[in-house]
Amino acid sequence: MKLFEKIKKDLERLGILPALKKCDTVLCALSGGADSVVLLYFLHWYLPGQGIRLAAAHLHHGIRDGAADEDAAFCRRLCEGLQIPFYSRHLNIPAMAKKAGLGLEECARIQRYAFLEEIASGLPHPLIATAHNATDHLETVLFHLIRGTGAKGLCGISPLRDEKVIRPLLCCTAKQVRDYAKEARLSYVTDATNADTTYTRNYIREKIVPALRQINPRCEDAVLRMSGLLREDLVYLEDAAAALLGEDDALTKEAAAAPDPLLSRGILTMYRRFTGHQENLSAVHLADCTALIRSGLPGRISLPGRAALFSQGGRSWIGADPAFTKMDVPAPEPLSVGDAVFFGPFLVKVSRDQADIVPPAQNIYNLAIYGTLDFDKINNSLFIRARRTGDVYFTGGMHKKIKKLFGAMKIPVPLRDVYPLVCDEAGIVWVPGLRPRDGCADAPVPADPVYMGVWYADKNTEERLQT
Repeated sequence: MKLFEKIKKDLERLGILPALKKCDTVLCALSGGADSVVLLYFLHWYLPGQGIRLAAAHLHHGIRDGAADEDAAFCRRLCEGLQIPFYSRHLNIPAMAKKAGLGLEECARIQRYAFLEEIASGLPHPLIATAHNATDHLETVLFHLIRGTGAKGLCGISPLRDEKVIRPLLCCTAKQVRDYAKEARLSYVTDATNADTTYTRNYIREKIVPALRQINPRCEDAVLRMSGLLREDLVYLEDAAAALLGEDDALTKEAAAAPDPLLSRGILTMYRRFTGHQENLSAVHLADCTALIRSGLPGRISLPGRAALFSQGGRSWIGADPAFTKMDVPAPEPLSVGDAVFFGPFLVKVSRDQADIVPPAQNIYNLAIYGTLDFDKINNSLFIRARRTGDVYFTGGMHKKIKKLFGAMKIPVPLRDVYPLVCDEAGIVWVPGLRPRDGCADAPVPADPVYMGVWYADKNTEERLQT
């Protein structure tokens, strides 16, 4: 149990313990490999003493045929033996990746987290636990480094992501985890594709990391320290950048004289507050915005996400791009199983087959929201519409105003009148981004499931779908 004691001791150092104290259930991502099996046993050992329930979920990627079937069966037997609630799903990731124009690894990651978040949404006050270890962290940092990254990429895998996902094994190397599995005589499965060095990450693992260990046998620890220090620096810089903004979320003329690291983060902060994310703002966008702000001249720069940076009268701010502020409010749209329809700038798809719910080949706004409804509990037909004055949503045993929910979800103001609400004759069934209406998905896996996906799509998506 020495390894478990080490993990337990490091939960606070990693910043995971406060999140655990606020949760009721931990959903363990279980692949069947050594890392996830050790994580499951650790959680099974640790959580009961904290009054926290444990569940596990396994996603069959449809990549390795019979071997993957055996992995899924192994995970089910393991959870049955430990009396842990178990959830699983079988997808055809190769077909989904091809349809979406994504690489296998990227598509698998997207679908894996979508599946985990969907299952977790049906559990009380959940956290998702993944089995990333210190060696995985090292590989990720190297992967980002060779692609060209900033400080955020060098932070690697966060021990706590978005207050939703925890990584308790980040304090352990892959060797420590596997040595423990061997000593404890734990059974696990081995994915043969992990040795295929045609995958970049596998090449880093098999070729580059061993070479680094020749220089520093504790290279995982060294990179973890570096990432931890960078993460602290980023928090400081982002707080300092946020202080440049006034109450109106604008940069003043004085703030425009700030050093580049602060000014660029101030721009990112404005953009994130307006759009809800910052992933699509590139170094080129930041350079253009910085140049305009420092020039002191009035002007406007269009940005992704239907946003624009404005500079005038000694102030600079980010708001809705005028080219998109006069979007017509779409009329209600009937929605049937098998449909792929546009609602304003959004693409909405619904299917009995989850493999159909994949993003368009070019989802430039990088927003995808998935949900599963129990079709047996839908009141007659489905349709989508925009919000109306006084709209309420019944979730968590309470009626909540859509206007307040949109604010809490940080949906950009220009999109609130065109955001698709899935309805039936009894009212709003699903607000994408939230849990379905109470009673429409009572279990994590409904008895009669219908799968839905919502994407913030560009205008060319419709042409691509038709061809």
